[in-house]
Amino acid sequence: MANKFKTISTVYVDLNKTIFSLGFFACAIITAILCLTTQGYSDHETNINYSVYEAILYLDWQTLSENGIANITIISSGLSGYCTMFMPIIAALPFVTAFCNERNTGSIRLNIARTGKLRYYIGKFVSAIISAGLAVTLGCAVFAVIVYPIFPTIEDCKELSHSFFIEDNFSMATELWHFFSGAFIYGAVSVLPAFFMSSFVKNHYIITCVPFMLAYIQKVALNKISQAHMTDEPTEGLSIFEKCSAFYPENITQWYSKNTYVPLMLKYNGICTAAALIGFIVIMNLRRDKGE
Repeated sequence: MANKFKTISTVYVDLNKTIFSLGFFACAIITAILCLTTQGYSDHETNINYSVYEAILYLDWQTLSENGIANITIISSGLSGYCTMFMPIIAALPFVTAFCNERNTGSIRLNIARTGKLRYYIGKFVSAIISAGLAVTLGCAVFAVIVYPIFPTIEDCKELSHSFFIEDNFSMATELWHFFSGAFIYGAVSVLPAFFMSSFVKNHYIITCVPFMLAYIQKVALNKISQAHMTDEPTEGLSIFEKCSAFYPENITQWYSKNTYVPLMLKYNGICTAAALIGFIVIMNLRRDKGE
């Protein structure tokens, strides 16, 4: 029982350090700003695309309602565009900021001796994924607070009057739960590469930038494979196109959907999570300097 409370106490202390760091609030603010840069409206007559903040500045309420641009549709699509591109960097800011500060002050060895190796590593892992998830969710919440009162509701949008949004089982609360829970999971998963790299890399610029480059390479490769197999004949089980969808990092926000690739996607992300934790523990145990 004492060990259990000591583990909880270690996680609590690490989480406080991470949440009340500059990186946490930077992550939330950047997430909110990037959500505002996602596409909000496309004018097919003039072939002009408006981002969310441009739609707020230049389009009137009537134009938005007549074209079916509802607040919930804007909110639900917030985590796209530049958000998905830079998520590996911004999700890592809370953990990397706190961990590098601890490393620079030389207190890692003392903290490990005080809490124990395994407890210290698990505490860092839990605080990393929770702080990243919370920071991204907070940024999305700020985005939702800005968008919700400005854009029309679904009931105000004529274009959506007969769409799947206006169903008997539609619930605004459910849609928001899906969005925020997806944002939390997306942020938590996105910090894993930086968390793993921090076990053997000291430079915080490398820790944040390398995952960004790897994610970009992954998306380019998946796009090429998907395009090559987009017109394949239907087969039993998942097609190559569907399998590729399971490996896009941003698709984890659709964890609740009934898409055929969701089970594979959840397995893949679960394996990545376990691999990041195990790899971090193994490498930190092999280091004689205890990570300093």
